Amino acid sequence: MCRDKGQPSTEGEQVLKIKEQDEWMTLIVRYLKEGWLPKDKTKARKIQIRAGRFVIVDDMLYRRGYSLPYLRCASSEEADYVLREMQEGICGNHARARSLAEKALRAGYYWQTLQKDAYDIIRACDKCQRFANV
Repeated sequence: MCRDKGQPSTEGEQVLKIKEQDEWMTLIVRYLKEGWLPKDKTKARKIQIRAGRFVIVDDMLYRRGYSLPYLRCASSEEADYVLREMQEGICGNHARARSLAEKALRAGYYWQTLQKDAYDIIRACDKCQRFANV
């Protein structure tokens, strides 16, 4: 292979995309594992306060609950899969948004936009819109 000056060669090389967790999870995990904080004092303080509600068990981030057991923090792709499976899967019952979000919590999952994501899934579901009360 011949390279021109200044031109990197990508022939025969494979470029893989590295999957990054959601930013809110990444910052909390970095703080809990390494003690890293951003230089901005307000952001650092927010992370310290928020990290008090979380714990790392076997390299997985869990949220502590007052009346619930530890809730596993889900990335956005995993959260979408969980909601779709609960809504349209083999035992899916096309529930309303609030019941779908509560069902995900009872199953042991947590992410910051749980309520909004459940609402968006219900709004996008054809059967839910077709047979909903008018």
